[in-house]
Amino acid sequence: MLFCPDQFLGAYVQRLTGRDNLHIWMGECHVHAGIRPADIDRWTDEAPDADLLVHPECGCASQAMAFANGRTHILSTEKMVTHAQASPKQRFLIATESGIIHRLEKEVPGKRFEPVREDATCIFMKMITLRKVRDSLRDLQYEVTVDPAVAERARGAIDRMVAIG
Repeated sequence: MLFCPDQFLGAYVQRLTGRDNLHIWMGECHVHAGIRPADIDRWTDEAPDADLLVHPECGCASQAMAFANGRTHILSTEKMVTHAQASPKQRFLIATESGIIHRLEKEVPGKRFEPVREDATCIFMKMITLRKVRDSLRDLQYEVTVDPAVAERARGAIDRMVAIG
């Protein structure tokens, strides 16, 4: 089974599921890859009052799993929000693209969210705006076409994945 697009997320899924038949694509997000174990070590020492919330596709996720403590949580975006809402903690360190902090502050007011790296910003994500999506849909711009046979095989995989969740 080929796991795309991210080697860090693939390693996390492989470790979590115990599946040894994954062929992990060696791709990565430059922002997630830039969050390194040293960043986690520094924050673990400097912020003993905070929970560490890590996206599984971060370059530090394997170390966070290996040395997890009660303060370290490897979570999806949605689970980060629900964890922060339910937690009695007031301070959270965020190991992922820093744009999530805006959402966390909006949905969990009154708590403090800090990026483990100030430079964890993706310029490519910032290029996608609601206005651009709206204009693309309204004006039928930027159409992506996929060979029908490839689309059908991909649809089957996506349907199976959605059925699991």
